Parts: sequence; structure tokens; C-alpha cells
Amino acid sequence: MRVRVAEHAVLYWDDGRLVWDDYLHQQQFALTEDSSRVLWWFREWRELSSVERLGTPLVPIAERLLESGLLIAEGSARHDRQNDFKSRWGVWGPPAAYFHFATRARSGSRILTAGEDKARTRAKVGASPAPPPFKPTAGRPLIALREQPPGDAGWPHPRLIDALWRRRSTRAYLDEPVDLDDLAAILTVAGGIIAFRDDPEFGHNVFKASPSAGARDPIEIYLYAGNVAGGLEPAMYHFSPSAHGVTRTGDAPSRERLVSALGGQSWLATAPVLLIYTAMIERSQWRYEAARAYRDISLGLGHVSQTVLLTATAMGLGGVFATAVRDEELEALVGCDPMSEIVLGVTALGHPRGTTPSIPDDTAP
Repeated sequence: MRVRVAEHAVLYWDDGRLVWDDYLHQQQFALTEDSSRVLWWFREWRELSSVERLGTPLVPIAERLLESGLLIAEGSARHDRQNDFKSRWGVWGPPAAYFHFATRARSGSRILTAGEDKARTRAKVGASPAPPPFKPTAGRPLIALREQPPGDAGWPHPRLIDALWRRRSTRAYLDEPVDLDDLAAILTVAGGIIAFRDDPEFGHNVFKASPSAGARDPIEIYLYAGNVAGGLEPAMYHFSPSAHGVTRTGDAPSRERLVSALGGQSWLATAPVLLIYTAMIERSQWRYEAARAYRDISLGLGHVSQTVLLTATAMGLGGVFATAVRDEELEALVGCDPMSEIVLGVTALGHPRGTTPSIPDDTAP
């Protein structure tokens, strides 16, 4: 019987132990030195008995590894399943498959009831207060925005269904500024505070237009104001919902630097406004400790992004959301540390120019 190492696992060190994480079946094993030698031996198809060539009686270990799924027998049902898995997920590579299957809830997974979750949160508040729901302004001067809530008087498409039907990804913009009041309205709807509840048992709860898991809203919004009329100089800014304003975080980047951070998509850099979304992971981690909560951050961004695009459409602006960006360069632009604050994506906003091309020309000046 020929066997080989299973290909749906990752290895990592945990407190001095080498851990085999079979993410497809959600099983973890601490590897001994001998089992590691056996796995290395079977990095290619070999007869099970061939492990005796290593000079120590390792066949029993190899048999246990085969039984546990760390090794796979050629032509077995596990082998067929692995081949099916590779054919369907291989194009994205191990990172995507690992993220999905490692956070997949299997049949019989323990899910807290509402009462259990409430009791757990109450206990957590007593032991470790929730992290602040807003980033501090770091003493920077605040540029106040128009008071909330925004009104839709004069907007060309204020009805929800109208905005939904008219929304299209806009990739070409007129050389006209976005009005500061319009930008303020978008920021307010996207990340402004609708209600704030300071619960003595559960801590701070902030409610916004877009839903977030556990009302912890980890999303932060930065903006590149390239062409905004009404008192906002070209620069990088951070939106502060608690103070209802923006603080300047840096000078406007050069076009070359901006285009590079945007993944080389020069058409994105022509937009007069860019909203850059990040997430403060500690807010979500405090409420939900399971790795599956990372999905909630991505889903929450989707809610916020759609809110922005529909609001822009309602007021007659165009927008498009993009994730094909260079995270590291955007982190440098907004000044965030990816260990605690992660870059998620970018929305471009501006006045639409003509018919939006489905595939923009990145070579255009």
C-alpha cells in the first residue's frame, strides 16, 4: 500500500509543540519527533513498509498517522476526497481554503443561546471592559462636518428602490469637486452614530446605519480628499464619528504613490474622494473569541460599502468598491498597524463621467 502526506493541513508552533492542523476535518495533533520524521519520509508516494529504512521501528507510528488521516492511502476514499478538494479549491491556494474550512461550523457545533451569550458577555464586562468604540483623535485639530442626520431634499434619487436600481460601479469621473456637505452626509450615513447606549452591565453600545456583529462595529473610515469643495484641503483624513468631524492624518500622497497603493489602478486615483476602510480587530475579538468572527468583519464591511454606494447614488454621485489594493502601502498612507488594525478595501466617489467602462484603461494618464 502506497501512502503520502495529506495536503489539507498546516503546521505551526504552539507553546513549544509542533501542531498539525487538518483544517478540512478540523482536527489538530501535536507531532512528536518520530511522527515528524515519518511525515517527512512520506512527502511523496511510498510503500507504508518503506519507513523501516529510517532505521527505527516506525511502522506502528505510520499506521497510526494513516488511521488519523495525516497520511492518505493511494486510491482510498480519503484520497478521492482530497483530489476533489484540490480541484475545487486549488486555484485559490491553501490560504483561502484554510480560512474557510477552519472557521466552518460543523454539524453539532456548540452555539450559545441568547441567554448564555448574555451571561457570558456580562461576566466579560466585569473581568475585562470592552475596548473603546472609537479611535482617539490623537490631539489633532478637528474639522467639524455638517450636523447629522443628513436630509435628502434635492437629491435626485432619494427613494430606496430607485437608488438600488440605479446603482452602478462608476469607474470614470468628471474633473469636478465633491461638495463637503455631500461627503459629510455619506460619512454620517456610513459611520455616524444613530444611537449610543451606555449599559452598566454590557458596556458601550454604538448603533449605526449599517449592522455589525454584536454592535461592536470594528470599521474605521479614512479618506483621501483629492478634490473636495467647501474647506477640505487635499490630504489624508480620518473620520471621527464621536466628534462628528475629520482630522488630518497626513499630506496628500503623490499620484505615483497613490496609484501604487491602489494596486496600479490609475483610474481609481482619478476619483476626487477615496474612502479607505480598516477594522480594529480588538472590538470584534472582545465580543467573539472564535476565529469565525473574522468573517463578521468582512460581512460588516459589505454592509458599510453598500450603504455608501446607495447613499452616493441617491445624491447623484457615482462610486465603486475595490479590494485589489496593496494593503501594506495603504497601511502606510493611513498610518495603521496591521497587528491591530487591518486594511479592508477602498471606495472611490465622484461625479460620473459619461458611460462607465466595464474594464478601465489603467494605462491612461
